[in-house]
Amino acid sequence: MATDLLGLIEISIESLRRCIDFFDAAKHTNGVTELASVLAEINRYLERVDEDPLLKIASIDREGIADRLHGIEDDLAAIITDFDTGEEQVIEA
Repeated sequence: MATDLLGLIEISIESLRRCIDFFDAAKHTNGVTELASVLAEINRYLERVDEDPLLKIASIDREGIADRLHGIEDDLAAIITDFDTGEEQVIEA
C-alpha cells in the first residue's frame, strides 16, 4: 500500500508493466485484474491524500493531484469496462 505519491507511482508502474505483459500474452483477464489493482491503489491513496507526508513538505496542490488521479481512475475504469464488455460479446457470439 502506497503511503505517499511516489509510492503510488511506483506501485502503479509495476502493476501497469505486468498488465501490459498480460495483454501481450493474450491473458486479458489477468490484465484487467492488474488494472483493477491500480484502480484500488489509487482509491486507497485518495482516501489518505491529506496524510501524504510528501505533499505536506512539498508545495504540491492536493486538489490538483486528486483531480488528476480521479481522471486516471475514470480512464482505467473505462478500459476495464471495455474489456469486460468485449469478453462478454465474444462469449455470446
